[in-house]
Amino acid sequence: MRTLVVGGTGMLAGVVRALLDAGDEVTVLARRPERLADPRAHLLALDYRDTAALEQALAQAGPVDRAVVWIHGTAPEAPAVVVRHVHGPYWHVLGSAVANPAKPHSRRREQFAALGNDYREIILGFVLEGDNSRWLTHAEISGGVLHALRHDLKRHVIGVVEPWARRPA
Repeated sequence: MRTLVVGGTGMLAGVVRALLDAGDEVTVLARRPERLADPRAHLLALDYRDTAALEQALAQAGPVDRAVVWIHGTAPEAPAVVVRHVHGPYWHVLGSAVANPAKPHSRRREQFAALGNDYREIILGFVLEGDNSRWLTHAEISGGVLHALRHDLKRHVIGVVEPWARRPA
């Protein structure tokens, strides 16, 4: 299976390692390629905010069977650029802010559906510990993403997003 991981040198590094261990052919798109220590992965070293460079690099890399994509809001066009090169499930990793009940409904799912792909969401929540809360660790994030992939989930929340008022500061 050919898998593209965007953001695979930080919190998704565990996902990259697990997919490589499982025999996937993994391409990692990263701004800081020196953080990827596994020579088994194919590397696309670029900043996804440069949409022209992103489009060119993905076209040269060829189509992938699935993608796990973590893209910051500073590159709003990048997710749609990536999705055009994916011929299977597209797991969009999203920050907890998408679950904020005070925010208006996003048209994200409808926009991706219009592109004709197999769009899925993984939402990063937080962990409640007694009277406190904390953000997820990289290991928890990678484990949750792998769970979504293994179980072919359309929508998965890692941790919790409710009660919203209990999220970490």
